[in-house]
Amino acid sequence: MENLTWEKKGTALLAKYVGEITLEVTGGFKQEVEGALGDATAMVLDLSEVSFMDSSGIGFLVACNTRMQTAGKTLVLYQPSTQVRKTLGLVQLMSYFQVADGQPDLDSLLGA
Repeated sequence: MENLTWEKKGTALLAKYVGEITLEVTGGFKQEVEGALGDATAMVLDLSEVSFMDSSGIGFLVACNTRMQTAGKTLVLYQPSTQVRKTLGLVQLMSYFQVADGQPDLDSLLGA
């Protein structure tokens, strides 16, 4: 997936996605996440440049968060775009996720 970049920072895995999160990409996104997670204790998804997200994108984020929590790991949505906030807000899921709007928020959530 050329729209997805990874970076390891300590025990956290940072992923940045650019573009649309739709049915066409969620399968590949899921495989990338599962393959990259490894021994990371947290995953930070930078969604600042996501221009659109459909219901499959919502389902992907919910499933990812559930899977991470079950494994005792943390998922953080980092600087979700206005479109992502609007979409998650419409289905009343913003409070379901840990959200960091800047580096201090992120450090706090990750215990740095």
